Amino acid sequence: MYYPKQIPYLLNKEFKENIEYEEYNIKELEKYCMCIWTMQSKKILDKKITNSILPDACIDIVIDFSNKEICFAGFSKETVEFELNKNIDYVGVRLKPSIVYLLFNIEAYKVMDKQVPFSDIEKEINLNKILDLKDTNKRIEYLKNYLLQKTKDKNEILLIELLEELYKNPKEQNVTDIAKKLGYNERHLYRLFKINYGVSPKVLLNILRLHLCLTLILEKNMDLIDIANLCGFYDQSHFIKEIKKYTGISPVKIIETYN
Repeated sequence: MYYPKQIPYLLNKEFKENIEYEEYNIKELEKYCMCIWTMQSKKILDKKITNSILPDACIDIVIDFSNKEICFAGFSKETVEFELNKNIDYVGVRLKPSIVYLLFNIEAYKVMDKQVPFSDIEKEINLNKILDLKDTNKRIEYLKNYLLQKTKDKNEILLIELLEELYKNPKEQNVTDIAKKLGYNERHLYRLFKINYGVSPKVLLNILRLHLCLTLILEKNMDLIDIANLCGFYDQSHFIKEIKKYTGISPVKIIETYN
Protein backbone atom coordinates (compact mmCIF):
# COMPACT_ATOMS: atom_id res chain seq x y z
CA MET A 1 0.00 0.00 0.00
CA TYR A 2 1.24 3.47 -0.84
CA TYR A 3 2.34 5.16 2.37
CA PRO A 4 4.73 8.08 1.82
CA LYS A 5 7.74 8.57 4.06
CA GLN A 6 8.37 11.96 5.65
CA ILE A 7 11.89 11.49 6.90
CA PRO A 8 12.76 14.27 9.42
CA TYR A 9 11.24 12.38 12.35
CA LEU A 10 13.17 9.28 11.21
CA LEU A 11 16.55 10.76 10.32
CA ASN A 12 16.96 14.35 11.55
CA LYS A 13 18.58 14.25 14.99
CA GLU A 14 17.85 17.91 15.81
CA PHE A 15 14.22 17.49 14.78
CA LYS A 16 13.83 14.41 16.99
CA GLU A 17 15.45 16.12 19.96
CA ASN A 18 13.04 19.06 19.84
CA ILE A 19 9.83 17.86 18.19
CA GLU A 20 7.36 15.10 19.04
CA TYR A 21 5.83 13.76 15.82
CA GLU A 22 3.32 10.90 15.68
CA GLU A 23 1.15 9.31 12.98
CA TYR A 24 -2.14 7.64 13.84
CA ASN A 25 -3.72 5.23 11.38
CA ILE A 26 -7.52 5.27 11.62
CA LYS A 27 -8.93 1.99 10.34
CA GLU A 28 -12.39 3.39 9.59
CA LEU A 29 -10.83 6.05 7.37
CA GLU A 30 -8.10 4.04 5.65
CA LYS A 31 -9.79 4.40 2.24
CA TYR A 32 -9.54 8.17 2.41
CA CYS A 33 -6.57 9.28 4.49
CA MET A 34 -3.07 8.04 5.19
CA CYS A 35 -3.12 9.13 8.81
CA ILE A 36 -3.92 11.78 11.34
CA TRP A 37 -0.62 13.23 12.54
CA THR A 38 0.46 15.39 15.45
CA MET A 39 3.54 17.58 15.82
CA GLN A 40 4.44 19.39 19.03
CA SER A 41 7.57 21.03 20.36
CA LYS A 42 8.93 19.52 23.57
CA LYS A 43 9.55 23.05 24.83
CA ILE A 44 9.38 26.60 23.47
CA LEU A 45 11.97 26.60 20.70
CA ASP A 46 14.71 29.21 21.04
CA LYS A 47 16.02 28.41 17.55
CA LYS A 48 14.57 27.46 14.18
CA ILE A 49 14.24 23.76 13.38
CA THR A 50 13.99 22.74 9.75
CA ASN A 51 11.32 20.30 8.64
CA SER A 52 12.05 18.99 5.13
CA ILE A 53 8.74 18.02 3.53
CA LEU A 54 9.07 15.57 0.63
CA PRO A 55 6.62 15.67 -2.28
CA ASP A 56 4.07 12.93 -1.63
CA ALA A 57 0.98 13.74 -3.78
CA CYS A 58 -1.05 14.23 -0.58
CA ILE A 59 -2.97 17.33 0.47
CA ASP A 60 -3.25 17.83 4.22
CA ILE A 61 -5.77 19.53 6.45
CA VAL A 62 -3.54 21.32 8.98
CA ILE A 63 -4.69 22.76 12.32
CA ASP A 64 -2.25 25.20 13.91
CA PHE A 65 -3.30 25.48 17.56
CA SER A 66 -0.65 28.06 18.44
CA ASN A 67 -1.93 30.55 15.87
CA LYS A 68 -5.57 29.36 15.83
CA GLU A 69 -5.58 28.64 12.10
CA ILE A 70 -6.94 25.82 9.93
CA CYS A 71 -5.89 25.37 6.30
CA PHE A 72 -5.43 22.98 3.43
CA ALA A 73 -1.73 22.52 2.64
CA GLY A 74 -0.89 21.29 -0.83
CA PHE A 75 2.32 19.45 -1.57
CA SER A 76 5.10 20.76 -3.80
CA LYS A 77 6.86 18.98 -6.67
CA GLU A 78 10.15 19.56 -4.85
CA THR A 79 11.28 19.09 -1.26
CA VAL A 80 10.28 22.12 0.82
CA GLU A 81 12.25 23.39 3.81
CA PHE A 82 9.67 24.47 6.40
CA GLU A 83 10.98 26.31 9.46
CA LEU A 84 9.57 25.58 12.91
CA ASN A 85 10.08 27.99 15.81
CA LYS A 86 8.69 29.01 19.19
CA ASN A 87 5.67 26.95 20.28
CA ILE A 88 4.75 24.18 17.82
CA ASP A 89 1.34 22.57 18.19
CA TYR A 90 -0.12 21.04 15.03
CA VAL A 91 -2.58 18.31 14.15
CA GLY A 92 -3.12 17.30 10.55
CA VAL A 93 -4.98 14.92 8.28
CA ARG A 94 -2.93 13.49 5.41
CA LEU A 95 -5.57 12.87 2.76
CA LYS A 96 -4.85 10.29 0.09
CA PRO A 97 -4.19 11.55 -3.44
CA SER A 98 -7.45 12.39 -5.29
CA ILE A 99 -9.52 12.65 -2.07
CA VAL A 100 -9.63 16.47 -1.95
CA TYR A 101 -11.42 16.53 -5.30
CA LEU A 102 -13.74 13.69 -4.24
CA LEU A 103 -14.76 15.25 -0.91
CA PHE A 104 -14.59 18.98 -1.65
CA ASN A 105 -14.97 19.19 -5.43
CA ILE A 106 -11.93 21.43 -5.80
CA GLU A 107 -9.28 20.61 -8.39
CA ALA A 108 -6.12 19.38 -6.66
CA TYR A 109 -3.82 21.59 -8.75
CA LYS A 110 -5.48 24.68 -7.21
CA VAL A 111 -4.06 23.71 -3.80
CA MET A 112 -0.56 22.89 -5.02
CA ASP A 113 2.40 24.74 -3.45
CA LYS A 114 0.23 26.81 -1.12
CA GLN A 115 -1.83 26.99 2.01
CA VAL A 116 -5.52 27.73 1.49
CA PRO A 117 -7.79 28.75 4.40
CA PHE A 118 -10.01 25.83 5.35
CA SER A 119 -13.22 27.88 5.09
CA ASP A 120 -12.40 28.83 1.49
CA ILE A 121 -12.85 25.17 0.49
CA GLU A 122 -15.06 23.59 3.17
CA LYS A 123 -18.41 25.38 2.87
CA GLU A 124 -20.59 22.92 4.81
CA ILE A 125 -18.91 22.25 8.17
CA ASN A 126 -17.10 24.60 10.57
CA LEU A 127 -14.16 23.04 12.44
CA ASN A 128 -13.33 25.98 14.70
CA LYS A 129 -14.44 24.13 17.86
CA ILE A 130 -11.37 21.93 17.58
CA LEU A 131 -9.15 24.96 18.29
CA ASP A 132 -10.38 24.95 21.93
CA LEU A 133 -9.41 21.32 22.53
CA LYS A 134 -6.18 20.71 24.47
CA ASP A 135 -6.14 16.92 24.69
CA THR A 136 -4.58 15.09 21.73
CA ASN A 137 -7.01 12.17 21.87
CA LYS A 138 -10.01 14.52 21.86
CA ARG A 139 -8.56 16.40 18.88
CA ILE A 140 -8.07 13.17 16.94
CA GLU A 141 -11.57 11.96 17.82
CA TYR A 142 -13.05 15.28 16.68
CA LEU A 143 -11.27 15.03 13.32
CA LYS A 144 -12.22 11.37 12.97
CA ASN A 145 -15.92 12.17 13.44
CA TYR A 146 -15.70 15.03 10.97
CA LEU A 147 -14.10 12.80 8.33
CA LEU A 148 -16.56 9.96 8.90
CA GLN A 149 -19.35 12.43 8.27
CA LYS A 150 -17.60 13.86 5.23
CA THR A 151 -16.83 10.50 3.64
CA LYS A 152 -20.26 8.99 4.22
CA ASP A 153 -21.61 7.56 0.94
CA LYS A 154 -18.41 8.56 -0.91
CA ASN A 155 -17.36 5.30 -2.50
CA GLU A 156 -15.74 6.47 -5.74
CA ILE A 157 -12.19 5.27 -5.08
CA LEU A 158 -11.19 4.23 -8.61
CA LEU A 159 -8.40 6.83 -8.72
CA ILE A 160 -7.04 5.68 -5.35
CA GLU A 161 -6.91 2.13 -6.69
CA LEU A 162 -5.17 3.38 -9.84
CA LEU A 163 -2.51 5.12 -7.74
CA GLU A 164 -1.92 1.93 -5.77
CA GLU A 165 -1.37 0.01 -9.02
CA LEU A 166 1.11 2.62 -10.28
CA TYR A 167 2.97 2.51 -6.96
CA LYS A 168 3.40 -1.26 -7.00
CA ASN A 169 5.40 -1.22 -10.20
CA PRO A 170 6.46 2.27 -11.36
CA LYS A 171 9.24 0.77 -13.50
CA GLU A 172 6.79 -0.65 -16.03
CA GLN A 173 4.50 2.39 -16.21
CA ASN A 174 4.50 5.16 -18.80
CA VAL A 175 1.97 7.79 -19.80
CA THR A 176 0.99 6.09 -23.08
CA ASP A 177 0.28 2.73 -21.43
CA ILE A 178 -1.71 4.32 -18.58
CA ALA A 179 -3.87 6.22 -21.09
CA LYS A 180 -4.54 3.05 -23.10
CA LYS A 181 -5.41 1.06 -19.98
CA LEU A 182 -8.00 3.65 -18.96
CA GLY A 183 -9.32 4.19 -22.48
CA TYR A 184 -8.28 7.86 -22.67
CA ASN A 185 -6.04 9.84 -24.95
CA GLU A 186 -2.93 11.33 -23.31
CA ARG A 187 -4.36 14.85 -23.26
CA HIS A 188 -7.44 13.73 -21.31
CA LEU A 189 -5.26 11.66 -18.96
CA TYR A 190 -3.14 14.72 -18.20
CA ARG A 191 -6.27 16.73 -17.34
CA LEU A 192 -7.64 13.89 -15.18
CA PHE A 193 -4.38 13.70 -13.21
CA LYS A 194 -4.14 17.48 -12.71
CA ILE A 195 -7.70 17.65 -11.37
CA ASN A 196 -7.44 14.63 -9.06
CA TYR A 197 -3.75 14.41 -8.16
CA GLY A 198 -2.57 17.96 -8.84
CA VAL A 199 0.30 16.95 -11.15
CA SER A 200 0.95 15.32 -14.50
CA PRO A 201 1.22 11.51 -14.84
CA LYS A 202 4.99 11.77 -15.27
CA VAL A 203 5.47 13.81 -12.09
CA LEU A 204 3.18 11.50 -10.11
CA LEU A 205 5.17 8.44 -11.23
CA ASN A 206 8.39 10.13 -10.09
CA ILE A 207 6.86 10.83 -6.66
CA LEU A 208 5.63 7.25 -6.30
CA ARG A 209 9.03 5.92 -7.33
CA LEU A 210 10.75 8.14 -4.73
CA HIS A 211 8.61 6.80 -1.89
CA LEU A 212 8.87 3.21 -3.05
CA CYS A 213 12.65 3.62 -2.95
CA LEU A 214 12.53 5.09 0.56
CA THR A 215 10.25 2.31 1.79
CA LEU A 216 12.55 -0.37 0.38
CA ILE A 217 15.65 1.38 1.76
CA LEU A 218 14.20 1.80 5.26
CA GLU A 219 12.15 -1.38 5.64
CA LYS A 220 13.62 -4.11 3.42
CA ASN A 221 17.02 -5.74 3.64
CA MET A 222 17.68 -5.33 -0.09
CA ASP A 223 20.82 -4.49 -2.00
CA LEU A 224 20.75 -0.90 -3.30
CA ILE A 225 21.42 -2.11 -6.85
CA ASP A 226 18.31 -4.30 -6.67
CA ILE A 227 16.24 -1.38 -5.36
CA ALA A 228 17.48 0.83 -8.21
CA ASN A 229 16.54 -1.81 -10.79
CA LEU A 230 13.17 -2.54 -9.23
CA CYS A 231 12.23 1.14 -9.20
CA GLY A 232 13.29 1.76 -12.79
CA PHE A 233 16.54 3.71 -12.51
CA TYR A 234 18.79 3.07 -15.49
CA ASP A 235 21.94 2.94 -13.33
CA GLN A 236 23.02 3.24 -9.72
CA SER A 237 24.45 6.76 -10.07
CA HIS A 238 21.08 8.03 -11.35
CA PHE A 239 19.37 6.33 -8.40
CA ILE A 240 21.75 7.94 -5.88
CA LYS A 241 21.42 11.36 -7.53
CA GLU A 242 17.60 11.27 -7.43
CA ILE A 243 17.40 10.18 -3.78
CA LYS A 244 19.94 12.80 -2.76
CA LYS A 245 18.06 15.50 -4.68
CA TYR A 246 14.96 15.01 -2.55
CA THR A 247 16.43 13.99 0.81
CA GLY A 248 19.76 15.79 0.80
CA ILE A 249 21.67 12.57 1.56
CA SER A 250 22.64 9.41 -0.28
CA PRO A 251 20.85 6.04 0.12
CA VAL A 252 23.85 4.66 2.03
CA LYS A 253 23.74 7.61 4.44
CA ILE A 254 19.98 7.12 4.90
CA ILE A 255 20.58 3.50 5.93
CA GLU A 256 23.44 4.44 8.29
CA THR A 257 21.44 7.22 9.94
CA TYR A 258 18.27 5.15 10.26
CA ASN A 259 20.15 2.22 11.79
